Amino acid sequence: MKKLIVSERWKEYCLQYSWADIFASTANKYPENEALVFYDKRINYREYLDQVNAWAKGLYSIGVKKGTHVGLWMTNRPEWCFIRLAVYKLGAVLIPLNTRYRIDELRFVLNQGDIEVLITEDNFLGKIEIVSLLENLVPNLTKFEPGCIKSEEFPLLKNVVLVSEKEYGKLLLYREIIEKGKDVNEEEIRCIHSPNDTIHIIYTSGTTGFPKGVETPSSCNVAFCSIRSELFNLDKNSRFLNVLPLFGNIGLSNHVMPLLDGGTLILAGARFDPKEILELIQKEKVTHTVFVPTMLIDILNHPDVEKYDLSSIQRIECSGAPVPQELIKKVKEKLGIFLNNAYGLSEAAGLSTWVPYGDTPEHVEKSVGLSLPNCELAILDTSTGEKLPPGKVGEICTKEVFPGSQHMKGYYKQPELTKECIRDGWLHSGDLGNMDEDGYIYITGRLKEMFTVGGFNVSPPEIENFLLTHPDIENVAVVGVPEERLGEVGTAFVKLKKDSKCVETDIIEFCKGKIADIKVPRYVFFVEDFPLTPQGKIQKFKLREKAIEELEKNKQK
Repeated sequence: MKKLIVSERWKEYCLQYSWADIFASTANKYPENEALVFYDKRINYREYLDQVNAWAKGLYSIGVKKGTHVGLWMTNRPEWCFIRLAVYKLGAVLIPLNTRYRIDELRFVLNQGDIEVLITEDNFLGKIEIVSLLENLVPNLTKFEPGCIKSEEFPLLKNVVLVSEKEYGKLLLYREIIEKGKDVNEEEIRCIHSPNDTIHIIYTSGTTGFPKGVETPSSCNVAFCSIRSELFNLDKNSRFLNVLPLFGNIGLSNHVMPLLDGGTLILAGARFDPKEILELIQKEKVTHTVFVPTMLIDILNHPDVEKYDLSSIQRIECSGAPVPQELIKKVKEKLGIFLNNAYGLSEAAGLSTWVPYGDTPEHVEKSVGLSLPNCELAILDTSTGEKLPPGKVGEICTKEVFPGSQHMKGYYKQPELTKECIRDGWLHSGDLGNMDEDGYIYITGRLKEMFTVGGFNVSPPEIENFLLTHPDIENVAVVGVPEERLGEVGTAFVKLKKDSKCVETDIIEFCKGKIADIKVPRYVFFVEDFPLTPQGKIQKFKLREKAIEELEKNKQK
């Protein structure tokens, strides 16, 4: 059985140090190293630390202390990074909010997450007026004195802080709390941190449509990021590009990984633009980055990709969704590097497996790698819960190597759902896969995505990987839809390459005779884009709803 080789640093860090300790140590060691780049803004570690301390004192001045729940609803920008580390320094609990939230989702998280202070911008992308949206939830919001918000629906909410130059009634502006914080001394904000402290609650991204707050202890997050940083080969000279939303699990990890060793974090803008990413890689000489498959596909298929110098790139991790085999091959052909495939979920720190860089083509293309050292990974029988032998398909589950090494504390205020997820020490992923004799994990599907055709289970990723071998298909997602005789049948949502003339029958005929009849899609819908979570995961429940709706319309014609 093979194992990933890393040092013991992750154990020392996760059991002895908080992110506040780690960041301060790095900033003192590399004060002049470039820490953050955002468009024309360049911030070194000394300036970074000063900003974090100023925010910590400002937040303390309005009542944020150990245990306070602080909502952060903001697009990617340096202030996001300052605020996160300031909240951690105070021992408060960060609740990152999805910038795509609207009234109903925001209502749910503000309430369920017990948010006491909300920090946000006054608009997103110059389009979405945040203050107006908030006033729909809290009438007369701008008329309350700071610290005195009164709302029957959100009784714990006391302050909203705006990162804005424009004033909105009596709402606090960021510069006001920074000014108030100048009267706070370092001793006042000193906090005793524990490895078991909850540092953030991440609300699941919504591929199933049901949000749950993943309560994450400090030890679990520090362990995961320390291991990932080492496997990614980051050091003080690394220039790490983050294109993912900072409020998501992988974005949160991308933010802090470079600061473990004094590297540079380069933040892309709030809206994903393949051309902008290509320009950033060339201009900033990016060495490391992380994409979800849909993003990487868009970048490599950009018509001008060959015009850019991408030779600085040393590593690309692709995670957040199953990685098509064709994409892994394309990265090797176009960039000359192996893709770092990985697998995991928010409930289990972030990642549970990793493919060692430069591993065999078989492992790079088909597996998601070996288990990380902070967990034991096993394939369990979905009926009995027993461990399965190599080659047998079951549910991918992980167990911590010591308390706090990998698992969430639970779903916040949802004990029954927590018990469903963590049973007898095993965290159940809901993903199906098998393990070979060397310990490599192969994903075969998802328990909830699996559909049954005439009594036989069908795995969407298997069909998707096959369809991606079609020369005219750029991306594809397969879902099951109800069918009277067989129970369910497959439906493929296909994004074609530019200038393709393919029609539905071409796709179906391509499958016939090459994959089992039960796997051949009954229906094909062509799309320009897929509904995505901010992390780039395809929201298959929305595709299924759309397919059912369209098929029903066709019946009535």
